[in-house]
Amino acid sequence: MKKLSRNRKFLLGFLIVPVLMVGLAYASVPLYRMFCQVTGFGGATLKAEAASAVVTDRPVKVMFDTNVNGLDWDFTIEQPSQMTTVGATNMLYFTVKNNSDTPKTGRASYNVLPEVMGPYFMKLECFCFTDQTLQPGEERTFPVVYFLDPEMLKDNDTKETTTVTLSYTFFEAKNGAAATEK
Repeated sequence: MKKLSRNRKFLLGFLIVPVLMVGLAYASVPLYRMFCQVTGFGGATLKAEAASAVVTDRPVKVMFDTNVNGLDWDFTIEQPSQMTTVGATNMLYFTVKNNSDTPKTGRASYNVLPEVMGPYFMKLECFCFTDQTLQPGEERTFPVVYFLDPEMLKDNDTKETTTVTLSYTFFEAKNGAAATEK
């Protein structure tokens, strides 16, 4: 009887381990994305609750990059770069146009270069990680409000940074209502 019990435990473990491994493999991408958004790791920026209380006179050039992957959309920025100072709140506008003849839903993701600046690039308002549905020919403008956290000046890896790039990419949203209308 003891041997049968031991065999059942082995069989159960033999079946559970692969199921757990497959589940972890599927969960790894969303978990990694969540980790990056919380920590700023990998150039992911953080969402701020309020503007910085400290504004310095330290200049930094912020460059912007727009990309589209899998959508017939135009995605542009009103100005490719801004000069700012650390702690100052800034706003700029991105424009998206659906060039297809069907409604399309996209979702923008972003990153920051150099990657070490991710935790210090703070957004107050952003259209990223939210499904955006555009009708055929529709054009929409989205604001982004951001600041560079003055804490960057205390970090040996970022205190000498003079240029930062914020790069956005719009992907077709797989779960959006209009994304299924092809």
